[in-house]
Amino acid sequence: AAMFMATLVATGTESVIRVHPRFAVVTHRSVWRTWPFWTLPMAIVIIAVYVLPLTPPGLVRVLALLFSGALLGFAYFSLYATVERGQAGFRRARFVLDALAYGSALILFLFVYQTRTRSLLSGTLVAMTAILLAVEILRSATDRPRTMLTYGVIVGLVLGQVTWALNYWSSLNGLTGGLLLLLIFYLLVGIAQQGLQDRLNSRVMFEFVIFALVALLLIAVVGPGFGQ
Repeated sequence: AAMFMATLVATGTESVIRVHPRFAVVTHRSVWRTWPFWTLPMAIVIIAVYVLPLTPPGLVRVLALLFSGALLGFAYFSLYATVERGQAGFRRARFVLDALAYGSALILFLFVYQTRTRSLLSGTLVAMTAILLAVEILRSATDRPRTMLTYGVIVGLVLGQVTWALNYWSSLNGLTGGLLLLLIFYLLVGIAQQGLQDRLNSRVMFEFVIFALVALLLIAVVGPGFGQ
């Protein structure tokens, strides 16, 4: 069901992006350039298909469904505004897309780790959606689709393996596990982003290390089970 819905929403995304003058003429090369725009809506739908059955039936589930639809609407609008750098509203739309990507990642990580599903399912789900979300965040850092896909796959595989390992940490709380996954996702994507923009140096790496240490300290304070 998730794969079917993701395919449908990817088709819808392609229709939205094709309206932009930059992709008005359909060619084989343009299709290769538009597929990165599919990734965020696909990830949102996959996460929604996984999360909605876990919500309480009734009003909460209806509100969650409406919220998912609203997120897709925001994503479509913002994706169109980021087709071309320098156009009006690009930075604001890029901020919205980053917020949607990291927010979706947090929701996914929290629910996956909270439910403690089998590692084969949870690790695969996290890896697959992490690839999609990483590609969206890295999309504005490079115009090379193959390169952003390579970095996205690396991020997804690492997150999948980390999820597999954390499932054996029985005393770790669901909130703590989700925050740890989000921290690792943020660090990997951030380092990849700096590398693609040729800004990765010792100073930037030092800033990432400091941020990671501070974040781990905060997670240890607010997350039960981290120190056990």
